[in-house]
Amino acid sequence: MQSEKTSHPGRQAAGVALAAWVILSLLVAASLAAVYQWKGPRGLEIVMITGPFSKYWLTFLSVLMTWLLGGLALALLSTGRIHAGNLLTWIGFFIVSILFLNLMRERLQYGDLTSYVLGATNLSRGEPFDRLYIYPPFFAMILQPLVGHGEETFLNVLWALNLGSLMLFYFLLHGVLERYGFSPRMAALAVTVFMVANMAMFRTMFYMQVNLHVLNLIFLSLLLYPRSRMLSALALALAVHLKASPLVLALPFLFERDWRWLAWLTFFGLFIFGVTLVSDGWMPYESYLYNLGLLNEPHGLNFRETSFDSFFWAIVQMLKLDFSAARIPIYISKVLLGLGTLFVLARSVRNSTFHQGEHAALFNALPPLLILMNMYSPLVWEHHGVFLVLAVFVLMKVLSTPAEWTWFGIFYFVQYLIPTFDFFPWSYARMLTPLILLWMLGRATTHPAGESDWFRRANQWLNELPALPAQVTSAT
Repeated sequence: MQSEKTSHPGRQAAGVALAAWVILSLLVAASLAAVYQWKGPRGLEIVMITGPFSKYWLTFLSVLMTWLLGGLALALLSTGRIHAGNLLTWIGFFIVSILFLNLMRERLQYGDLTSYVLGATNLSRGEPFDRLYIYPPFFAMILQPLVGHGEETFLNVLWALNLGSLMLFYFLLHGVLERYGFSPRMAALAVTVFMVANMAMFRTMFYMQVNLHVLNLIFLSLLLYPRSRMLSALALALAVHLKASPLVLALPFLFERDWRWLAWLTFFGLFIFGVTLVSDGWMPYESYLYNLGLLNEPHGLNFRETSFDSFFWAIVQMLKLDFSAARIPIYISKVLLGLGTLFVLARSVRNSTFHQGEHAALFNALPPLLILMNMYSPLVWEHHGVFLVLAVFVLMKVLSTPAEWTWFGIFYFVQYLIPTFDFFPWSYARMLTPLILLWMLGRATTHPAGESDWFRRANQWLNELPALPAQVTSAT
């Protein structure tokens, strides 16, 4: 930690820059207000125009949020909140946030937006959900206030929420990794590298998927436990009502025998269900369950959708067999996956493979269940790989041999680095990568419990890095 003497000049410079930032912000806001008063909402188009491949409000939101991040950085520097201990964390956060703000500003279409608009619109009209809408009714209910304002409003609101969710995801994943024994600096490096070059992250954002909202609620549930069992259970209940598959993550709390937490989860789950029932009746749930049932029927060839269902349906369709021929291998695959997951889970809990501290049963049971949560679905899109992130990093803690690192590299390259493509059967490699991950987790349970030697030394080395030189601090 720098002394007050060495950090003071840097804080003064940041304070001056922050004052200039505030003045410029007020001037820009005043000019916009003046144009608005003069010409009304359409008057802003006089002073703000966009190119042929831009959207007016997305450009504005991108610049605004980036400008606010600049102000946040100056405020943190001027108050001494950024220091040697958290410098890597904040650098990673700003790199990731600004990268995605620039990437998202360049997008014109967002794939899954249509299904959200249809779901909320159907619900507001008392109609069954369109086939494209496969989320619980609660999600459509909270989007209902946007109905009537046009698809562009849906886009702007959900765009901003997804970017905010991405920024929150950075800190929540960072915090969860610290619970698993990562030092703050190791966690910052891991999360930054994961987010800046990752096909699943890009597709999640470009399709405006709800993945990060769901993951944030899962991570909040972990971080709040056991300090607040009520809020922890509420977070997971909300995740379940955004996407039903996280319900399987209640299983680790059974291993903890935490009946109070489970009671809270039941209460909040039923309460949210009751709210949607009172708001819109039973029909939306009938429609939702019907749409889920359709997912178990053949729905065309799509080689980047890498579920067991998709793979075996593709084979029988190419061989011109009856689709019923695919059902037995699909069921066998899912039964074997379930048994394999339970086997790895039981051994990791018994051996405390990934976590040796308090509530070890909970934290050791979670990683294999994330793979089950991902692969049991009849739809597994390329962006669903983000749900594996925690299993990936807890595995990395215990890898020790060159062979293990080779398999890990193969998994990571195929799962996260190769761009999305449709090429039978090769694109189904992403059906195998979660299975490779589960196999590696299983092998790790045969090791002595605890961190590998490389991880312990890297963690310690990063933790003991000296503070920045005084001249660098002053220059800030």
